Amino acid sequence: MMDLSALEQRGVVDAAGSAAAVSRALAALSEIDLLRLRALARLRSRGLPHGIDWSDLLNEALARALDGSRQWPVGVPFLVFLAGVMRSVCDEFWRRRRREAELIAFGINTEADGADVACPAADQERVLAACEAVAAIYRLFAGDPVALCIISGLANGQSAEDIRVLHGLSPVDYNSARRRMRRALMRAELAGVAP
Repeated sequence: MMDLSALEQRGVVDAAGSAAAVSRALAALSEIDLLRLRALARLRSRGLPHGIDWSDLLNEALARALDGSRQWPVGVPFLVFLAGVMRSVCDEFWRRRRREAELIAFGINTEADGADVACPAADQERVLAACEAVAAIYRLFAGDPVALCIISGLANGQSAEDIRVLHGLSPVDYNSARRRMRRALMRAELAGVAP
């Protein structure tokens, strides 16, 4: 790895100096460090929507570090710095998703305060992707009628109590089915067939 003594002597590192240091540190990474970086990116990218994978996340983090928009603080190990940049990229993505969801659900934008904002209405591709995801969930639980009842109830906006009363489920049966559903979804995600 790179010697930071020159950076530490300067104290505050400007964007150009940070980008140059990132470039040198990146070139000096060993095979093991590259594997660690890949593993960090894979870990951080779990749970992101389909179409965004670990390589996209890693490339975005590297681009931000190299263009100087994210500066490498003095005394912070390089892999720790890149892990933080990846975490920030993921957080930014989810904040943007929440804002879009608020726009769609409530027609408001908390940041725009009434400014004209184009509504991100669902296009055909997003509708198709959503339909495919729902169909995959129903296929995953085809052999579990209790799980299908719970999914239908949740899709209709019913509370847990309403679903239990409507389908004659005890609290234990309901909670057991929810745990089965959660485990099945986790297994499907690990197998790479998650909806």
